[in-house]
Amino acid sequence: MDLFSCLSPFVFCSFASGSSGNCYYVGRQDEGLLVDVGISARQVKEKLLHQDLSLDNIKAILITHDHIDHVSGLEMLLKNTAIPIYAHPDCLQGLAEGNATKRLDHALFHEIEPAQPFELLGIRIEPFPVMHDGRGAMGYFFDCEGHTLTIATDIGMLDKVVKEQLRRAENLVVEANYDVEMLEHGSYPYILKQRIAGPFGHLSNVESARFLAEIYHPGIKNILLCHLSENNNTPERAMQCFYEQFRKRHVHLDVNTTICPLPRHKSTGFVYL
Repeated sequence: MDLFSCLSPFVFCSFASGSSGNCYYVGRQDEGLLVDVGISARQVKEKLLHQDLSLDNIKAILITHDHIDHVSGLEMLLKNTAIPIYAHPDCLQGLAEGNATKRLDHALFHEIEPAQPFELLGIRIEPFPVMHDGRGAMGYFFDCEGHTLTIATDIGMLDKVVKEQLRRAENLVVEANYDVEMLEHGSYPYILKQRIAGPFGHLSNVESARFLAEIYHPGIKNILLCHLSENNNTPERAMQCFYEQFRKRHVHLDVNTTICPLPRHKSTGFVYL
């Protein structure tokens, strides 16, 4: 990260990333959005407080899809707070029917569609579809005063749309869910292994690393690896895989590019984009 990155008006903070819960803050230092609320309301409030923020500073919540590790904390978080929820119509229907989210106030629901940009807090947001078995699964591209970020989590394959959205951003939050050998030789039932490795499951370390090695250029500021599996991956294996793929393509990371896995439970603090 270069010495002037702190001048950016645009920040990202991971509160939790992994199969046990996902939640990210995107915006400015004094107000922003949450992307997914897959951790408890208490944890969200604590992690906001660590950044000198509160729920009053959260102006909207974007949901990627309706799986429990992305929405489990929504109902309690919004019990006494009216923060609008933005998601694909299918995802909102999933929230309305889900055991953990069916008591949400539907007046908070705002439908958004892929390839139909909208603006919140002066940030241009473009949703895009991803290959995953959650309802209405989407990723998000953000543009804040020319500073760009793509969040692409829970994707079974890198199709043309996802690749384009990753190519256009200078900051990437991209899934590296599982190590192929750990998944193959692990204790999961065969049908679950097939689901994870299938086109509507998750992205492996090597799939993610090969593509990012292919598109890397020195203008990329941050590559943040998200949604690492607790049972089928480790931060060390993910990083080793990325460095191996970069070496194979003779790619040298610029001194101003940061690449790292996002921690499962800990907050990253503000990453200036």
